[in-house]
Amino acid sequence: MKHSILIIDDEAIGAANLKKSLEKSFNSYTILVSTEEVDIISKVSDFYFNIAIVDLRMDNFSSGFDGFKIINDIIKLNPFAKVIIISAYLDEYKLELNKILSSGKIEAIIEKNDYSKFVSDISSVVSKITAEFEANPNTNSLALESLYAEAKNETDNYQKGTKFEYFVSMLFSQIGFLHIQKRVRDRSLNEVDLIVRNEINDHFFQKFSPYFLIECKNTSDNVGKNEFKLFKDKVKETNGLSNFGILITSSSFTWNTYIEAIRTSEGNTKIILLTNIEIERLIRKEDKLYEFKKIIDEQVKDN
Repeated sequence: MKHSILIIDDEAIGAANLKKSLEKSFNSYTILVSTEEVDIISKVSDFYFNIAIVDLRMDNFSSGFDGFKIINDIIKLNPFAKVIIISAYLDEYKLELNKILSSGKIEAIIEKNDYSKFVSDISSVVSKITAEFEANPNTNSLALESLYAEAKNETDNYQKGTKFEYFVSMLFSQIGFLHIQKRVRDRSLNEVDLIVRNEINDHFFQKFSPYFLIECKNTSDNVGKNEFKLFKDKVKETNGLSNFGILITSSSFTWNTYIEAIRTSEGNTKIILLTNIEIERLIRKEDKLYEFKKIIDEQVKDN
């Protein structure tokens, strides 16, 4: 899996300089910078990263929007992320730091001082996080399995849907898709559960459209052909921005759904059907991208 770093700081020049410095040592990583309040909210919610570098003091933002709020949002929204805290004012935040350290997500607290030492300290921690991940590749699979079980076992209908969408977004992040938007509505108020930006560096996916649409069904009932048809229409109505959809369910599909998929397979729009069987395959395989391509190959042949 490609590693990704999100640098969050309200000082744009300093954040940009840090990105340039880290790129010298970690040129294979995706490194993004976010320095505006609205963009930070969007990146934390819709962009997958396994390392976040967060400044604590945010003087340029609205009251209450600081590094601690951002870190708490990261902990809530991204169970795979490790956080590196940076600040020139650590002495001011001793009490708050003690509280947030109990989360287990804080990998290091680094003081902004001599710049070369500052960058060296961050680089050492990034290398440590990477080494730990490479040494324990099944860690993320276990976390995914836990999220899937939580979504399946939820009894509240609203939470059941929300938790399953969250699991699916994390699953596709682990496959390698970094930009995933949740609950997107168009001008006709037509809603799609997840929209995946197809910018993965893989020749197999370069022939697909710029975006994938994902519809999530966390129900004990099998998904029928009418739900398939409605979702396929959503994919068709994207003005060519998407010709590839994924209909994923924690249960299965009716036989009529598979018949409908075969009957309507002509044309440029392709819908991949994922059941709990395929979900388990993707969770357990270390190379999730390769397994996803295998599943697509199987369904291209079958329907």
